Amino acid sequence: MENSASVVLLDDGELDRVRVILERLSVPFTLCRRPRDSREIPHARDLLISTGRRALELGALPKPEDGGEGPRWLCVHGQDFGELRDELRDLGVHYLVHSAVDQETLRLLISTLLHDRDERRAQMRLPLGASATVRVAGATHSAKLLELSAAAAKLRVDAPLEAGDWIEIELPEELCSEALDSLSGHVSRSEREGHPTESPAWSVAVELDPLPPEANTELESILRGSHLGTRVSVLSELPRRAPRERRRTERRAYRRRVAALTAFDADAPQVVLGHDLSVDGIRIAHQPGIALGQRIALGLYGLSGGGALVVEAEVVRDHGARGFGLVFRGVRAEQRRQLAELVGSLAPLESLEGEGPTATRLVVSRVLETRVLDQAEIDAAQRQKA
Repeated sequence: MENSASVVLLDDGELDRVRVILERLSVPFTLCRRPRDSREIPHARDLLISTGRRALELGALPKPEDGGEGPRWLCVHGQDFGELRDELRDLGVHYLVHSAVDQETLRLLISTLLHDRDERRAQMRLPLGASATVRVAGATHSAKLLELSAAAAKLRVDAPLEAGDWIEIELPEELCSEALDSLSGHVSRSEREGHPTESPAWSVAVELDPLPPEANTELESILRGSHLGTRVSVLSELPRRAPRERRRTERRAYRRRVAALTAFDADAPQVVLGHDLSVDGIRIAHQPGIALGQRIALGLYGLSGGGALVVEAEVVRDHGARGFGLVFRGVRAEQRRQLAELVGSLAPLESLEGEGPTATRLVVSRVLETRVLDQAEIDAAQRQKA
């Protein structure tokens, strides 16, 4: 389609912080400022981000010419009240984000809307970025409530928790009600974040206990967007994207029994476990310090010459217990040829259900950096590993 872009940013200069997020995620976008009417706005294939004022001035967007459902629409505004939500909902806005939301929460929401392809997710995760307090084994700790769904929560806690710990989460005042002031559950995963020299924090996933009916109704109001205390609010159901090609390139599997592959240093892991690989990307196990939207350099081993193939990759999907999905970025022709050689040497996914000679083949990815790398740094890493 002509005059279209993956992401369209519609504002009068107020959303520069959103532009910074898109640039750091390396997401191509089109900036549209002061259009006279909605017909001048480029068609957004995936995501439209606008200010509330622009949304109210322009009204509902024209339906896509191909008859599809249109993009996801995220609206950032400095006010929040029931009538505004109703008006934006009628225009077709899917998310209302208060302009006071923190940058991390906004980045997480944008990354999820762009990269989460599971349109039939039973329980949508709502980014909150709210302060909370947790109690574990009689001790109280500060926490940040990162995400929430009907069955799970994700926290950042200033204390090392362990899988299996029973935890109580005291909700922030703006989300509390007479029927619901806390959540409880068991820690399903706890991983240290950041560099060892930084103040320690742990990323904690919690499986929530069932709630009484009245408390569950309150939780549903938070997740549905009818609770005015949230800084990220769902206004309407997300459109289902048109079916896309399931996968452009074939994935090949690594051996699944890989518990012996541990990090060299528990606080600063040097090795991650790769689960499956294609010439376009890789799925790896969860590791502390790795998060959605981040770019890292991976050294992929297993080429016939014995050296490492160093490529840059972006974390675009969190598969929960199945790890992270990464897409390779900036791959040159020679690197793609080497990736194809490496993938061709691995056994198909189906053949690794049992034991056999091919089941012993593993490719280990060594994390070289956990920040955005420029091409010169990647080339230097490649020469060091050659």
